Amino acid sequence: MNKTMLIVDDDTKIASLLVTRLRKQGHTAASVNNGTAAVTWAEENKPALVLLDVRLPDMNGLEVLKKILAAHPQTYVIMISAHADVQMAVECIKLGAYDFVEKPFEFLAFDAKVKQVFRQLELEEEVASLKKELGAAYKEKSLVGKSEGMKKVFQAIDLAAKSEISVLIEGESGTGKELVARAIHFNGLQKNGPFVAINCGAIPENLLESEFFGHEKGSFTGAAMRKIGKFEQAQGGTLFLDEIGELPPALQVKLLRVLQEREIERVGGTQPIPIHTRFMTATNQDLKKMVAEGKFREDLFYRINVFPISIPPLRERKEDIPELFTHFVQQRRAGKPLLEVEEGAFARLADHSWPGNIRELENFVERLLLVQGEHPHVVTEEDIENLGRGRAEARVEKTLPSLPSDRVKTLGETEKSILERALQETGGNVTKASQRVQMSRDTFYRKMKKYAIVK
Repeated sequence: MNKTMLIVDDDTKIASLLVTRLRKQGHTAASVNNGTAAVTWAEENKPALVLLDVRLPDMNGLEVLKKILAAHPQTYVIMISAHADVQMAVECIKLGAYDFVEKPFEFLAFDAKVKQVFRQLELEEEVASLKKELGAAYKEKSLVGKSEGMKKVFQAIDLAAKSEISVLIEGESGTGKELVARAIHFNGLQKNGPFVAINCGAIPENLLESEFFGHEKGSFTGAAMRKIGKFEQAQGGTLFLDEIGELPPALQVKLLRVLQEREIERVGGTQPIPIHTRFMTATNQDLKKMVAEGKFREDLFYRINVFPISIPPLRERKEDIPELFTHFVQQRRAGKPLLEVEEGAFARLADHSWPGNIRELENFVERLLLVQGEHPHVVTEEDIENLGRGRAEARVEKTLPSLPSDRVKTLGETEKSILERALQETGGNVTKASQRVQMSRDTFYRKMKKYAIVK
C-alpha cells in the first residue's frame, strides 16, 4: 500500500515536527512550504495523503486542493487550519478534501485521522482486489466447460469486456445469462462501477416506469418521497435488463429513447438526467420472431442487438456435465473430501435432456448431497437412477409401444400402455414396475384401477 505523505505548511517548525512523527509511524513523509511546490511534488510523487495548510504564501489552499485533486483524484487531502480559517476549510471539503484539523494540534486526534485515512485506503485496496477476483470468479462460476459452444462464449465475453458495446445475451432459462453479463462487467471497463440487474418480466407493468426511471415526490398517489430508479443506480457501471422480450410496448418506446439520447426523466420530473451506463440485455425468446409478429419494436431490437452472445443449452454440451457436476459439488463441500463418481453415473446424467439446463443440474447436485448425508459414499449409477435423472427418458422411450402412424393416442392411452409394458417386463411385479416408471407404488395401483389393468 502507498504510504507516501506530503505536508504543505509555511511554518517550517510544524512541518518538520509532523514529518518526524509520521516517519516514526512507518510512513514516507516530506514537506514543502508553498502551493506551487506542493502541486509539483504531488505530480511527481503521487502521495496517498496530503496535509494541506489553508494559508500559504503564494496561493490559498483551495487553489492547491483543486489542482492536486484534478491531477490525482484518488489522493486524500486533510486541510490544516487555524480556528479563524475553519469556514474556508469547510469549503475545501465541499471540493473534495477528506477532513481538516485545527491548529494547534492535538497529536492523538491527528494520529487518529491519519490512521483513518490509511484504513480507508486499505479497504479500497481490498475491494479492488475482491473485484478483480470476482471478475475471474464470475467467468468461471457456472460458466464451466470446454465444449466448443462454451469456448465461443468465453471468446465473446473477452471481446465484449474490452468495450462499452451493447450486448444481447440469448439462451434458454437456466443457461446462465446473468452470469455471462456479470463476467463481462467485472472483467470490463465498468468493473469499478455498480452492476444493476432488473428482470423485465418480474415487475408489474404499472410499476415498471418508476422502477426504471425513478419518480419525484408527489408524482402519483403513494409517491411519498423521491425514488432513484435503476438507470440512475447504474451510473458509471452496467444496467442488465433480463427477459427484455417481456417489456411492454410503451416501455419499449421509452427505452429506445434512453438508448438514443442517453438521458432519462424521473416520473413527475421535468429535468433530463444524463446517463453514463453500459446496457446489456438478455432473453430466452426469439426476438426476431417477435419483431416479425409485431410484438417487439424492430428499431429497439437493432439498438440492443449490437453484439449478440448465444449460450448453448446443456443438452448441446453434454461433454461439460462431469466438470459442471464436480464444480457444484466442490462449491457445496468446501473443505471436505471430494466425492468419487462412477463413470457410469456420468453416463446416466448425460442421458437426461436437462430442460432446466445448468440450474436444473445445480439443483440436482444439491438434492443428491442432501440425500447422501454428511459423509456421502461413491456416487453410483443407482444413486442417479434413484433421484430420477439419467436414463429415465430412455426407459420411458423403451417402455412406449410404437404408435400407429395413422392415429395419435391420447395421453391416457399412452400412460396405460407404459404401465402395461412395465408390468410385462417385470413379470407382473407392481413394486418393480412402479420403480421402472418412477412412480410410487400407491399411485401405480390407483392408475391400474383407473385404466382397468390386470397383472
